[in-house]
Amino acid sequence: YRIMQKIDFSLILTATINPGGMPDLVRKDVEVRLNDYKKSFEFWIKKPSIKKLIFIENSNYDLTFFHDLAKKYQNKDKEIEILSNDLNSKFDKNLGKGYGQYLCLKEVFKISTIAKKTDYFIEVTGRHCVINFENILNDIDFNKTDIYINLSNNLKFSDANIYAGSKKFFLNYIIPETSKTNDIEGMIFENCVANAVLKAVSDGYTLSRVP
Repeated sequence: YRIMQKIDFSLILTATINPGGMPDLVRKDVEVRLNDYKKSFEFWIKKPSIKKLIFIENSNYDLTFFHDLAKKYQNKDKEIEILSNDLNSKFDKNLGKGYGQYLCLKEVFKISTIAKKTDYFIEVTGRHCVINFENILNDIDFNKTDIYINLSNNLKFSDANIYAGSKKFFLNYIIPETSKTNDIEGMIFENCVANAVLKAVSDGYTLSRVP
């Protein structure tokens, strides 16, 4: 039995409320997507275990709802950062939505105040509410785990709906590898994250699986 150590981590939520002409999306409707993000943002912001939250939206959508909710929960115990940009309109949509996610992550580590002073990150696709999050959090040994993720399909595919890692892992592996995301060539974001994991592990990083 491990006593839950006080861990310093930040949750990163990436969002695209208005996807524009992004191909192959299951949920295209802007209203539907906005409601997904509202629901999940509320889910995460209410969690006592989340002390730092970075929400980044890349379609320049009006984020009043998110700012208003953040104001209610932001206190000495909880830091919330909401970042907004129009990076979704800055790349060839054929590269796929994962390329937009790469640009979001790159932006987080470039401009986020929270990211600058945090050493460990959990990234969740912005529309997802992870019901068993506390179990997952309890399972991560932040002192021993550089990377926390599941790989499948002969280590070629990563479950990037929720994964975690040290800042070094994100900066040195995730960002460089996911910059190669290209849906037309069959290199989806999840493949690139898997490559990042394999490269990091071969360089001596420690890997834990999500049960």
